[in-house]
Amino acid sequence: MAAIDSLPSATQLTLLHSRSRDVAPTIDLGNDAAKAELDHWYTTPASWWRMNMIGSLNGKVAGPDGTSDSLSNRADRAILQRIRAMSDAVLVGAETVRNEQHAPTGGGTLVIVTGSGNLSGHRLPREEAEMNCLVLCPPAARARVEETLAGAPVLHPPLKDDAVDVSALRSVLANEGYGRVVVEGGHRLITQCLDAELLDEVCLTEAPVFGAPDATDLPGSRREQHWQRYLLAADELGYLYHRLVREECLLHLSA
Repeated sequence: MAAIDSLPSATQLTLLHSRSRDVAPTIDLGNDAAKAELDHWYTTPASWWRMNMIGSLNGKVAGPDGTSDSLSNRADRAILQRIRAMSDAVLVGAETVRNEQHAPTGGGTLVIVTGSGNLSGHRLPREEAEMNCLVLCPPAARARVEETLAGAPVLHPPLKDDAVDVSALRSVLANEGYGRVVVEGGHRLITQCLDAELLDEVCLTEAPVFGAPDATDLPGSRREQHWQRYLLAADELGYLYHRLVREECLLHLSA
């Protein structure tokens, strides 16, 4: 993940729409109050699952460097940091760990779903793996996890067709004390979460650029689900920031 100082600099967020009362109409990201104001914009109940992703104008999730870094900017990264800080767990698939060269999240426990156990390519020191990671995998993958992410705790959730049963993950993680979860990828894991109706909310940053035609698309779903816009904001660089909440989950958010 690119250092925040190397990203394009957006300094202010302007609220375009919100269902929530008493939220700041603008947030100056240079002010000391910015973290608290972002927390108010993105607050959730104690049991809440959401995805957080960035996409281009043509729905691609990677820029010229092959990762989301070249789509992002400082405002997007500030929101990401606050969402992580408010979450009990950051849920990702093994492919995301490998492709994005995952480093410490700076927030909740990094929970990794893997079928093979191959978690090579990360930038997680052993102490971080021991203290702030949890790997969910089939029993047959445990040895490979121990080779590629030494020290990380391992949990064997229910399986379906010899793979982790994603539909069971919300109850599995709740039993481990993880109520607020943000799912950050990859594409397959988010699609599985959508299909299993695990997600209450979608947080999506729309970058004002086009991605390469052969880049990975934003995730999709085979299930018909209806989402309501809860919050929409913009910055001076032309990025849009969406909070979309599944219709049946709206009542769980404070008006």
